[in-house]
Amino acid sequence: MQLCENTMNVLKNYSQINPSIQFKAGQVLATVSPQKTVMAKATIEETFPGEGAIYDLNRFLGVLSLFDEPELFFSDQKVTVQKDKKKINYTYADPQMIITPPEKEITFPDPEVSVEVSWSELQQVLRAASVMGLPEIAIIGSSGEIAISAIDSTNPTADVYSSEVGQTQDEFQFIFKFENLKLMNYNYLVEISDLGIAKFTSVNSYGPKMEYWIATEAKSNFEKGN
Repeated sequence: MQLCENTMNVLKNYSQINPSIQFKAGQVLATVSPQKTVMAKATIEETFPGEGAIYDLNRFLGVLSLFDEPELFFSDQKVTVQKDKKKINYTYADPQMIITPPEKEITFPDPEVSVEVSWSELQQVLRAASVMGLPEIAIIGSSGEIAISAIDSTNPTADVYSSEVGQTQDEFQFIFKFENLKLMNYNYLVEISDLGIAKFTSVNSYGPKMEYWIATEAKSNFEKGN
């Protein structure tokens, strides 16, 4: 089979979350960060025939880049990457050598906060955090508004970038580490639970369905409005 551009982009995104990956039979690609603070799942166009573990995902992507639209043939021990008379046999790693997502589906609790955030807003706040040297991204509810902000919660005098994205009657501040927001370029429905986890679900009409579960920091807080 061939991997389409969307699937290649998913794998490139995953390489920023976990340097390894395990393919499973079916149309779902999933990964989890070594710290278990980020998990991602994508429903792709292709159907993988079986399981195979890739220890160095960036290296595997580099192998694929050596070919123009290669065919992939999966067997029990390896995947063969082939185009015309040229091919590479890429041997699977021992699955015990890599960190893989849990087999059980995540049951996401009822969220305290639900808001749609466009990719342009996410991209801008991430860029602001990078430019301003701010280590955290926060979704904040205050005075009737929901804002997405680049902050440093350890420094009350630090500069803050903020952009309004919705309305709320509640007061809250849910904080994420900057490095945990490795998202593909889509608009997202962001649902946040006070139990320490948020879910980002892509809402675009194109591309694969993307789901990210991202831990919130312990200093996050929520207060229900009247």
